[in-house]
Amino acid sequence: MRYAKWMANIGESFIGEMLKAAQNPDMISFAGGLPAHELFPDQVLQRSFQRVFEEQGKPALQYAQTAGHPPLREWLAKEHLRNGKPAEMENIVVTTGSQQGLSLLGQTFLDPGDVVFLEMPTYLGAIQAFQAFGARFRMIPCDDQGIIPEELEKMLGEVTPKFLYLIPNYQNPTGKVMGLARRLQLLRVAQIYDLLIVEDNPYGELRFEGEALPNLVELGENVIYLGTFSKVLAPGLRVGYVVADADIVDHLCQTKEGVDLHSNNLTQRAVLEFLKEGVLPEHIQTLRRVYKERRQSMVEAIEKYLGDQVEMIVPSGGLFLWARFKNIASSFDYVEETIRQNVLYVPGAVFYTDQRVTPEVRLNYSCSTPEVIDEGIKRLARAIVG
Repeated sequence: MRYAKWMANIGESFIGEMLKAAQNPDMISFAGGLPAHELFPDQVLQRSFQRVFEEQGKPALQYAQTAGHPPLREWLAKEHLRNGKPAEMENIVVTTGSQQGLSLLGQTFLDPGDVVFLEMPTYLGAIQAFQAFGARFRMIPCDDQGIIPEELEKMLGEVTPKFLYLIPNYQNPTGKVMGLARRLQLLRVAQIYDLLIVEDNPYGELRFEGEALPNLVELGENVIYLGTFSKVLAPGLRVGYVVADADIVDHLCQTKEGVDLHSNNLTQRAVLEFLKEGVLPEHIQTLRRVYKERRQSMVEAIEKYLGDQVEMIVPSGGLFLWARFKNIASSFDYVEETIRQNVLYVPGAVFYTDQRVTPEVRLNYSCSTPEVIDEGIKRLARAIVG
């Protein structure tokens, strides 16, 4: 078939294959980035949709503005600062999940061969989104707080990227958090080199310990921010958004017109009704409490069944734990055996762009109970360590 040339470079979708394997009812999956479905606020959302049908039924079912439902954009603008100043509705475009935001940025900014800077490692979905538009990647070395500013500056001396993509809060896949001093350092480098930063923040509200840190978009200029309701409400709603300069928003809207005209009008209005009920803060507290318990269960299970066989980064929020096996060369080599043991993880190699061999794995704890986590790590240990 006459597929686009970039399709030849991606091969079979590993995540797609993992999702297929996860359909086995006996499978314990630590592979996805799934929120806990039993915590979805479905009753409140049901009321919210019902109110929309009762009060806004016909308009909610009609075509709508590409940039999104204006009252929802107004609500989002009030929640955000841009370089210390309040955002305005013109700085917001609603997207079909933040994943569409990544794709729109790629389509709007990237020509084939353009360079994108990434954290090392980084979110697989961002790699896929930018790769689709012919991007070349340079991964910036990181430490326990993310990108090292000196390494970024060194790389900027060699090549000029279209933008730098990063996740400062509970990074996917590593769970790392970028400290305030590091954020300010990074912004200073970006200002010197006129570097555009794309800040992805799907997990920022899922904080277990420590104080909330200001987002990069709040602290500096030339930052595009991506947010989403997927991790705090439900991913099936597919409501995300981008915060950026009005000119960037206009260009993203031009791109979005050719993609889907606008995101789901009915769902945007229902999300706004949910937000107006004022129950989101309490719901987020519930998520934090449950996910912290599950994170701790996974840490304890790893210590019990794997002991000194692994090194792990214990996250202070988010959905993922990053672990490195000490005595194996490649975590990819054990995927078939773990599937036979009815447990799934994501090999660390898929989060790099240089085809490296690595013994790292990403484990999700948010969608499994403590009992399931314990059993799953026991199976994982049996598959890899024996």
